[in-house]
Amino acid sequence: MKKIIAFKKILVLLICLASLISASACGKQQVNEGRLDELVVDLPDNFFIGFDASEVKSVDSAKVYKAVSLEFDADEVAKKLLKREIVSTKVYAQGPWFETGDNELKEYLTVYDGGKSFGVDSGVVGGLTYSMDVNGESLSAKLSKLISNEPGPPDSIAQEWGYNLKSDYASFADLSFMSYKDALAEVKKLLCDTLGFPELEVAEAYSMDLETMLEHYELYLESWSHFGGDKEEITLTKDDECYVFFFRQVIDDIPVINVIWQGGRLANSAAGDSDSAIRIAAGNPMPCTSISVCYDRNGVRDIRAHGLYKIVESREDKPLVSAAKALQVVIDDYSEILLASETIVESMELYYVGIPSADGYQLIPAWVFCIAKANKWSSPADGRVTPVYSYEYYVVDAITGEKLSS
Repeated sequence: MKKIIAFKKILVLLICLASLISASACGKQQVNEGRLDELVVDLPDNFFIGFDASEVKSVDSAKVYKAVSLEFDADEVAKKLLKREIVSTKVYAQGPWFETGDNELKEYLTVYDGGKSFGVDSGVVGGLTYSMDVNGESLSAKLSKLISNEPGPPDSIAQEWGYNLKSDYASFADLSFMSYKDALAEVKKLLCDTLGFPELEVAEAYSMDLETMLEHYELYLESWSHFGGDKEEITLTKDDECYVFFFRQVIDDIPVINVIWQGGRLANSAAGDSDSAIRIAAGNPMPCTSISVCYDRNGVRDIRAHGLYKIVESREDKPLVSAAKALQVVIDDYSEILLASETIVESMELYYVGIPSADGYQLIPAWVFCIAKANKWSSPADGRVTPVYSYEYYVVDAITGEKLSS
């Protein structure tokens, strides 16, 4: 029953979004541009605008930047980040690896260098992975059964089973061991002041309280009861409460895109597969910048960061197409398609996206639309047929007004 409740929350959310601007009998929608207030359009059948247009932030112009991957000195990162004495070091294709400590407190660190130290081109650069196990327990292993470790909309697991659904947890709420504000300050101090990360902002944040964690664990167990096989049992206490932060890099108050967008389809990776986004990005010509951190009563327990940029050249300001014109590009494109199922434009935001060049990246401003498409999934338990939404990103060059995604 709890799984059904969790899934209904998604349905209610999507219905509410779609009803913000509903289609009339003749197919007309007034989009309030900001605010999008001069755009009146004919929408194709089964196509809906599901975001609050008044909340879309716009700027008149923005710069194009030349950038390279931000490279970290592995030894310096180890010196500043690791709390215990190093007991083992290795070099892998992704970069140098460090291990510290004992069964009471053990740390693992990998600094991504693109394969330079290994003598290969791994394609994974501009970040690091850090984890700290306390008394032999990995927090990230527990969280894999309780919350998705990817930013963005819910994957198919969250929609079908609910156990890794992020939106069940409160955002910005205080936990008993430390306030949200103080935890965030500690994390940003470590990332930016100590380790040298560029300017960051919080994209998503979740306060994982024990009650909701236990509810999600029950959903996890229930999901396994349908499929059979071995499931990993865990014990949860108040000491497991933690904050989960998803950050994004910021340039001139415009965020750098932090989700996989090239190819359109959002990968529905298994919850807890912490390197899935890295593996996808390594083979993806249009990378994203992603930073996630878990923080509990012991401090920072887990860092996953990749694709950070270092600006090497600033170019002139360019005028940007309006939000209304960018949205019109999307609507015109979808008007050429016969949509068999409900399609919702769930969000619209101005980002910087990285376009690979011969000696680095061009960072250009782009309008990014998250689009949900309804599919069908039948429960093997009771035969219910419920919609599962797949997500893709439609990206419009904010300077030229042309579509970038494919």
